[in-house]
Amino acid sequence: MKLVSLTCAAILALASSLNAVNAFTHPGLSTIRRSYSSSSLNVNLPRLDLPDVVTDKLEQYDLKNPNKMDESEYKSYSGAAILGTLLFFLAPGALLTGIPDDIGNIAGAVLPDFAFSAITGGGLAIYLSLRKDDIGETVRGYGNKLLDTVGLPTLRYDLPEQVTDVMEEKLDLMNPNTMDEKDYNGYSGAAVAGTLLFFLLPGAAITGEFEYLGELGASFVKDFLVAAVIGGGLAIYLSLRDDQIGDSINKAGSKLLDTVDNLIDGSSKLLAGADDA
Repeated sequence: MKLVSLTCAAILALASSLNAVNAFTHPGLSTIRRSYSSSSLNVNLPRLDLPDVVTDKLEQYDLKNPNKMDESEYKSYSGAAILGTLLFFLAPGALLTGIPDDIGNIAGAVLPDFAFSAITGGGLAIYLSLRKDDIGETVRGYGNKLLDTVGLPTLRYDLPEQVTDVMEEKLDLMNPNTMDEKDYNGYSGAAVAGTLLFFLLPGAAITGEFEYLGELGASFVKDFLVAAVIGGGLAIYLSLRDDQIGDSINKAGSKLLDTVDNLIDGSSKLLAGADDA
């Protein structure tokens, strides 16, 4: 009998969790009626009526019926579901779905990608920017535009004579040591632009970063689904208990939504103040 009860409770938590996820991800369903708490919550919480089959099971296990909750209670119940999902998503869910390994793979690919991009993309851009013809002038112009747009400072240093002699005599290129400030900034900006472009496109493909990013994205999706079912489901079950445990979980859920609401309200005021200034 205990095994049957535990199984039913697990199925109930799963069903409630999935219904909660549907409530947040499908606001256009005909069964949803939008409502807002008395605290003028900026986070709009759609409300979903659970089927009688589910609510009958809830009441059978002496749990609250979300369909009969007032706005404040429903807000706390929804916040608890979100909080449980987030907590499981950030800790055990991430470990179970291998997110740290995926992040480590990406970090391991970034360094060789940057080195390869600096030599190949940056080196090509430097060569083009030092040409004495229209191509060099155009590339330096793009380099200046990049630095002006992002506001990067330019650090100037002199190259050894052995290098500049080869650049001038054998390659017929400009000498960076004798450039004026405008040309030097364009040359530096071109080097940065060439490195970034190669880093984001061919460099990432060659070092396998795109593959790692795809794996990370898939892991995030799996993590969220697992967290919604287990973490969200457990939080929903606890929040529906008609005891002190349920009250504590509901208070935590309400505080989460209040915090989000305050952050949104504060950011809106900051943006409004910036516009007025």
